Amino acid sequence: MRLAPAASPPAASLLAACLLAAWLIAAWPAAASEPRTVKPLVPGVTWTHIVRTRGPLRVNVLTIDRGKLRGRLRAVLSNGRTAGVERVSSMASRLRAVAGVNGGFFAADGNPVGVLGVGGRLVSEPVGRRPALLVPKARSSPPSVAELRFAGKVRVGSRRRLLDGVDRTPGRVPGCGGRGGDRPTEKPNEFLTCTDPSELVLFDRSWAARTPYGGTEVVLRRGVAGAPRGSGGTRVPRGGLVLWGSGDAARFLRGVEAGSRPAVDLTLRSGRRSFDPADYEAIVGGDPRILRPAARTAFAGAAAGRNPRTLAGVRSNGELVLAVVDGRRPGWSVGVSLLEAARLMRSLGAREAVSLDSGGSSVMAVGRRVVSRPSDPAGERAVSDGLFVLP
Repeated sequence: MRLAPAASPPAASLLAACLLAAWLIAAWPAAASEPRTVKPLVPGVTWTHIVRTRGPLRVNVLTIDRGKLRGRLRAVLSNGRTAGVERVSSMASRLRAVAGVNGGFFAADGNPVGVLGVGGRLVSEPVGRRPALLVPKARSSPPSVAELRFAGKVRVGSRRRLLDGVDRTPGRVPGCGGRGGDRPTEKPNEFLTCTDPSELVLFDRSWAARTPYGGTEVVLRRGVAGAPRGSGGTRVPRGGLVLWGSGDAARFLRGVEAGSRPAVDLTLRSGRRSFDPADYEAIVGGDPRILRPAARTAFAGAAAGRNPRTLAGVRSNGELVLAVVDGRRPGWSVGVSLLEAARLMRSLGAREAVSLDSGGSSVMAVGRRVVSRPSDPAGERAVSDGLFVLP
């Protein structure tokens, strides 16, 4: 389990940024002491295993060309629910996946922390403006990395209200960074779970069969609202939605008339760009963004120590690169800092990249077999979600 990391520190000075950029230009050095084993898995997917004796370091890499892929590349929820955890190898076995890696950050109950989109459905909202990997449904559109913020809202006639969250426990905001009213802070903070007594949260069947108790609710079936009801614990209809409100959001929902058609907007934004989750096969949040198309530099906070890491990058030709670096195992693999991770992804051809959940969560499975070496003493850690190549 790991929450989203704390907000990045202030930007470095111009001189420091220039020196960092110049340092990163040097590619990850390949040498005779760095053998690579390359194995095609299916058309469009290649698995590469890198062993670097200096360090030492071991890296597993999936290279995915969606133009040649007969199957799909998709984000997957543990056990099909937003709450709870499951091992990547278990998800891979359950889905008969070609290969996969762990996804984004999550809270103690397994609920994703930060943005997560699964097969066109938004199942977790962004935290602050943190970066995410976006994989469009259209194979002619390449994957990308963008800093996303949540612009969700609900409109009923002339009234509208911001949507605070999706498929999570109302009033509790792990990692903070919500949309207003969070206590004690509205800024992302990995060490805190903030509270908010006034929230509007959207639920679908990704959450559970029933909603949490205690709120005012409106059930939407085929977009049509039922009569507002109190106390919560409502059965979520298959293919339908439930709006759950507390505080001023409860008052907003009590004004919804049965038979009306509330407009639910789940738009994500990055700068002036808008993203509709329905257009994406996978949206997986991470932090930090370690490579950018222009400067190709690491985030200002990239001086973190060496650790196991799961990294996602995009090449100029649109190919996706997923890398899992083993770490915390002296004599086997020591891991990489974020600066070293940026160099590694650049050497693998990525022009932009983001770090996904790392540390003990980092794992790669090929078929049903774990090919990385997780750092936890107990072995592979159960996580909230993953990114998989499906047949």
